[in-house]
Amino acid sequence: MPLKIAVPNKGRLAEEALDALRSIGLRVGHAQDRTLVSNINGGRYQVLFTRAQDIPEFVEFGAADLGITGLDLVHETGARVVKAHDFPFGTCRLVLAAPETAKITSVEDVPADSRIATSFPNLTRRFFKKRRKRVRIVPISGASEIAPAIGVADLIADLTATGATLKQNHLTLVDVILDSWAVLIASPASFKARHGEIDDLLHALTGVQAASRKRYLMANVEKKRVAEVTRIVPGLSGPTIVELAVPGMVAVHAVVDEDEINNVVPKLKRAGATGILVLPIERLIP
Repeated sequence: MPLKIAVPNKGRLAEEALDALRSIGLRVGHAQDRTLVSNINGGRYQVLFTRAQDIPEFVEFGAADLGITGLDLVHETGARVVKAHDFPFGTCRLVLAAPETAKITSVEDVPADSRIATSFPNLTRRFFKKRRKRVRIVPISGASEIAPAIGVADLIADLTATGATLKQNHLTLVDVILDSWAVLIASPASFKARHGEIDDLLHALTGVQAASRKRYLMANVEKKRVAEVTRIVPGLSGPTIVELAVPGMVAVHAVVDEDEINNVVPKLKRAGATGILVLPIERLIP
């Protein structure tokens, strides 16, 4: 039986989710090749394309073993699922925002019975209930930024990544309801019954994610300068030293943080290193 993975069927999150699957060898088709269901890797996996907001419930009820969606949608639906992995993409915030002219700078400033337009009614309701604030939730679908301007609501609760859309619509941030990012969720039943398969997939995702921040560095140095080079390039557990055919020379191999490459290479050159190579790493398994 294939392991079923639900992914968003459109938008930036969809593309990033598919890139994550492709990075671990799951041969998912490109956007123009999509169907509602795609059997891949010789039938070992089945990818289901559906709306991101439906994925938590699809996974909860077993229509899919795994799903990639936003943490905000998991909390909004209240689906009983296992959060198995955090992705480094899909980062955003669900925020409470008010018109600039309202002069509302905190939740305490929100008048009682204010109307809050949002496509996240459950999260918004819980947010205000926790703060003992009586408001009226106005459920909407799609962009909510226009709601205050046309008199539908007094404030909005909506997702933002940079805050640019709020500024464009003359809205000001009042509070953050939830920080969100893309997550891999699992059906509790599948997580138990197919734990081995899921764990293998999680190891692959973790390995690719770790490798994205590292680079493989190789350099040739004089053997007498190995101690100096080792201080420059410590590696994960010390560099690997390989004897070369040229007497008195060795090759130094190490895994280095990407952010450190521009600092490390000049130091190696000053230490007499030659033939320096910096290569990407596909996966890194500690």
